[in-house]
Amino acid sequence: MSKKNSVIKIMPEPNVHGLFPTPILFAKFHREWTEEEKDFFQNIAKSTTQNTGNLTSADRYVLDHPVMKDVREYYEFYLNYYMEKIYAPKYSVETYITQSWMNYTSTGQFHHKHAHPNSWLSGCIYVNSDREKDRITFYKDGYNRIVLPTENFNPYNSESWWFSVGTGDIVIFPSYLTHMVEQTTSDDTRVSIAINTFLKGYIGDEHSLTGLHLREQDTDAPQRTEPRPENLSGGY
Repeated sequence: MSKKNSVIKIMPEPNVHGLFPTPILFAKFHREWTEEEKDFFQNIAKSTTQNTGNLTSADRYVLDHPVMKDVREYYEFYLNYYMEKIYAPKYSVETYITQSWMNYTSTGQFHHKHAHPNSWLSGCIYVNSDREKDRITFYKDGYNRIVLPTENFNPYNSESWWFSVGTGDIVIFPSYLTHMVEQTTSDDTRVSIAINTFLKGYIGDEHSLTGLHLREQDTDAPQRTEPRPENLSGGY
């Protein structure tokens, strides 16, 4: 009677490619806040408007102030880095900051789930944040016809993903990416400087009939300065 030979097959490990990922840039501010900057933050905090879950500064252009020159340049450096390394545009096109404001999230408050329309890239620098308790959560948009419960979450099967954030951190991401701040448990107020941006230069291509020249916004155009009505929800 012949014996069957047992054969153990070892299959080669496959490669999994993260096709069409959503790039989120993380960096760190290069120094501590100066006393002049701290005074500026305190002055801006004296005038705020109610957001859905937290407060925002009444000033929607905080990076236009001379005292914020270094912070603005820091932002612009990483916006340019993002454009060059990730999008690598064929023609001359770059981002510029359209609006900038401050967010204040105290103990028990939150920042509602939202995205940033009329913007190309958005971001925030954390003026004050507790890395042990504060985080930003991003969401994958779109309808799933079939939902499979998972035991081990990873970037491929998750509907949301969060990152811890601390003082001095900077985050830059596509403005369409939905995000939120969960109810904070930190004893200190979480403070950040947020931005929206748009493009200037040449986008598209003449031969494909998609060419478009974009100029920076008209600074002489009238700007809305009155506070947002309290009965309206939204904001960023």
